[in-house]
Formats: sequence, structure tokens, C-alpha cells
Amino acid sequence: MMPGSTKNEAMVSLVLNIRDGDSHASFSLEAEPHRTVLDLLERLRAGGGVVPAYRHSCHHGSCGTCGAIINGLEALMCLTTAGDLASARPRLPGGPAVEPETDGQGAVVVTLEPLARMDVISGIAVVPGRVFAGIPGEAVYLAAVENAGRSPLPADPEGARAEGGCKPDAAVWRPAGRVRFEACIECGLCVSACPVAVPFIGPAALAAVNREREKRPETAAAMLALAAAPDGVGPCGRHLACSRVCPQAVYPGKHIQMLRNALGAAARHAAGMSAD
Repeated sequence: MMPGSTKNEAMVSLVLNIRDGDSHASFSLEAEPHRTVLDLLERLRAGGGVVPAYRHSCHHGSCGTCGAIINGLEALMCLTTAGDLASARPRLPGGPAVEPETDGQGAVVVTLEPLARMDVISGIAVVPGRVFAGIPGEAVYLAAVENAGRSPLPADPEGARAEGGCKPDAAVWRPAGRVRFEACIECGLCVSACPVAVPFIGPAALAAVNREREKRPETAAAMLALAAAPDGVGPCGRHLACSRVCPQAVYPGKHIQMLRNALGAAARHAAGMSAD
């Protein structure tokens, strides 16, 4: 029994077919439902198996490096469990839930493939260059914390929080300059899932363009120029596959529509100015 398992968990029989160039490496194993695909790859490697190359880092959905196509659907291997794979789930972004494929012995068949539109290093490990290519080089990856501003803080009778003390239930400013990283972890799932086949900077880049426009109004004209370019928002067919596979709820499709709206408003404003 693997460390961390419980006696009440029913084991899931799996066959992992991992793409390795033009062929697949296959492994049969059993796992507890809560074990992730990344756990299983690590287990196979620790046991001496010759496992095709894959990328990983954080193991909990923060770094985005373990993205892959798992049974046809882009996902992070560290967030996809054996239990997920043994249950009905989509095979395409936004598609209907489909019962898992099984072999003659009833084992769930799991196919792991590298993300599409990326340069494959080996196995399912890729270089995610396409994700970064269209992101503005001057983009700021920090954003102001959304709830910054006035809010009540507990009493501070010793006056240590701020000059002059803090009265009970007083509304005070939070410390200035609180920021967080953008939600996008640049995993590349949206780029892989996007069906656009013509030159297109991609959903991750356009989401970054819109966020930059929102955060720094002085860049709005430059960002809208990127969005209006032939490889900007125009090729997007609003399939929304990008938003459906995003593990961080960034919803790139929403940002693309916001850019479209801003371009439309700018065009109407320019037309009004010309009429005057």
C-alpha cells in the first residue's frame, strides 16, 4: 500500500500509455483514487521503470509545468487523480462526460500526450515557448491586491499599528503597496486546447495584454494595437476551449472579449470624432 493510503479506499486499476515519440510506453498499476497522475509517474520512476520524460515542479497546481493532454483533454497531471480518470469526464473542452475506456481486464486506459503547439523535448516534456511568445515584454506580472483600501481592523490599545494608535472598529488604510502575482501560471493548457489554425498570438498572450491595459492605463493604446493586429483578437472563433481548461479560472476568452469591446468602443469614438 502506498504511503498516505487508507484501508477503505478501493484501488483503481490503470494502464498508463505515455507518448514517447511515435510510440507509447505502457505501464500497468493499481492506485488509490486520490493519487494524481504525477504521483503515479513518480512511483513508476522510483520503482526503476524507464518512464518517458515529463516536466514537474510544485506538485500542487501552482507552477504549471506538468501540463499534458490526458485522454484527449488538457490538464495538469498534479491535479488529475486516478479517481477522476475512473469516472465519466469530458474528452474535449466543454464536451459531454464520457465513460472511461477500459481494457479486457477492466483496467482504465489512460493516454498521456504532450501539449499541442509546443516543441517537444522528449516524451511528454515540452518547451512552452508558444505561451510566452505573444506576451508583451514590458508586461508587469504583479497586480494590486483587490481588497486593498479601507477596512476595519481590531483595536490596538498600545498604538503600535499606526501613528496615534487605532481605535476599536476604526476604518484604516491597509499598508500601501500590497500586490500579488497574476493568476495565470503560464501552463500552456489554453494554447494547446485552442483550435485556431491561423497565425494567432494565443489566449494566454491576449489575456496578458488585457490585464496590462487594465493595470496600466498609459499602455492602453499600445495594448489595443496588439489586440487589433492580424494575429490578435480577430482569429479567435470564441470556442472558449481556453477558458474551459484553465486550471486557475483566468478565463482567457473573457479577456479576449473585453479587448474586442474596447476596440469597438475606440472605433465608435473615432467615428464620432470624425463626424464632428
